Amino acid sequence: MLYEKDVNLDVGFRLQAVLNAMGMRTLMTRTTDIGGGDRAWPSVRADLKARTDTANEAGVDLFVSVHNNALTTTTSGTETYHYYYSSGASRALAVAVQRQMVASLGLPNRGVKSAGFYVLRHTVMPAILTEGAFLTNPSEALLLADPAVRQRIAEAIGRGVQGYASGRVATPPPLVPTIGPWKTKPKRVPAGYRLVKTGRTNPIGRGGWLAVLGRFRAPRQPLAATIGPWRTKPASVPEGYRLVKTGRANPTGRGGWLAVREVAPA
Repeated sequence: MLYEKDVNLDVGFRLQAVLNAMGMRTLMTRTTDIGGGDRAWPSVRADLKARTDTANEAGVDLFVSVHNNALTTTTSGTETYHYYYSSGASRALAVAVQRQMVASLGLPNRGVKSAGFYVLRHTVMPAILTEGAFLTNPSEALLLADPAVRQRIAEAIGRGVQGYASGRVATPPPLVPTIGPWKTKPKRVPAGYRLVKTGRTNPIGRGGWLAVLGRFRAPRQPLAATIGPWRTKPASVPEGYRLVKTGRANPTGRGGWLAVREVAPA
């Protein structure tokens, strides 16, 4: 059985190697088979938040989310997404990467599209999401099962990123800390911002609405009690956890490995 998570991680590692060879620095949001990237989170939404937080906090220049598609057994092709309200830089990056992937894979060109995916609308730098091929299409699933094809996808994305980086596409200026204020709540704010209601005594806003940078967020949720189990011992676990071997009679683990939350000393 071919799982998207395994294909994507493999392409991600290959892409990291390609970009590093081009002289670019990289930051992976996931290096193991766990939710939340390399941070532990208990839900899909929190998983996505952990990834965008990682990129935003590090101040990276651009964000690439690697995926492969699913629909019907006959749906075919390659597509790349940017956010609905993203800058011209995001679209330019998407166009550059899509062109290279289509040329490398030879699959139908489904085009550059816009969407409201979480990782696209909550990142504050140019961001794209790639869909190399369809796992639900048997012939394309066979392609994705081939390490050589996954290498071609990684190299194509790398060439697209390199072309974008050297293509004189203006990167948007840093976002200003606040936009507004407004007396009434606006229907939407630009990408990278979130709305807040101000107190009446606040000289900025005076009881109205402000848009503030989205990376100024509430404290993170508590870490999940455990991660896993795994049948074989993982090479590493996220910060704040330690590995334990479970008993065979233990319904959680059954003789495998669990990551349990570290208890702070009293």
